[in-house]
Amino acid sequence: MNNSSYVAPNLKEAIIEALKSMSGCGTISDVSEYILSKYGERWKDIATTMADLCPESKSSTYSQRDRVLNRVGRGKYCLREFSSQISTKVIVEIHKPQKFPELKVGLSIYSYNQAEEILKQKDQLPTIIDAASLTDLKSKEDHDKIIQFLNAKGWEIETSSIFPVSSYRIDAFREKTGIEVERSLIDAIHRSLFRCVWSYHNKKLDVLVLIVPMRKEPSFENVKRDIEVFKEIIPYPIYLVGVS
Repeated sequence: MNNSSYVAPNLKEAIIEALKSMSGCGTISDVSEYILSKYGERWKDIATTMADLCPESKSSTYSQRDRVLNRVGRGKYCLREFSSQISTKVIVEIHKPQKFPELKVGLSIYSYNQAEEILKQKDQLPTIIDAASLTDLKSKEDHDKIIQFLNAKGWEIETSSIFPVSSYRIDAFREKTGIEVERSLIDAIHRSLFRCVWSYHNKKLDVLVLIVPMRKEPSFENVKRDIEVFKEIIPYPIYLVGVS
């Protein structure tokens, strides 16, 4: 329930107020709903501000002292002052190794600009193949299953560290290898291809991995087609995986 007697002077304080009403932790959606219900549309860029309030943000204008949040999952944040009070059960659920089903999905592969050779040299290819083999990407839960698997293997999740704008994010990242899992929009693939040009130029990215469905948008063949169409302006290696 909103505390009607308190009025937050800025978005940071409104976010803190919202999270305190949720016992210290909540998702971006939860916080946005709280702020909208109490303050209306006074503040809109809530997701970016929540990311900027974390210590690891590289583009935040907040001082380290003012960065009062910890990101504890995909789109979920906790107040740092509440971190020690979060139940052991919640912490274990976030960080414990997860069990995943046996591999069950057929794969199609397209390696552009020696991407496969680079991933073999990094010893990352087996993990990527295992992750892609988990699901056929029919649902949002399938997308999250791949991300959770990579997180359990030590990949950084939903990071903006390789991009010039803090609201730009990549699904998974490790040792200059980026992974995007897309199950609905080929435009999202085009956006990632464009953003990663900057990352490669600034030596933050070696290779991009794209995991997509075989038949539904953005289909494997359509993404492969677009990589080949724009190959003259795509300087970095791409490893495309289609799941079916």
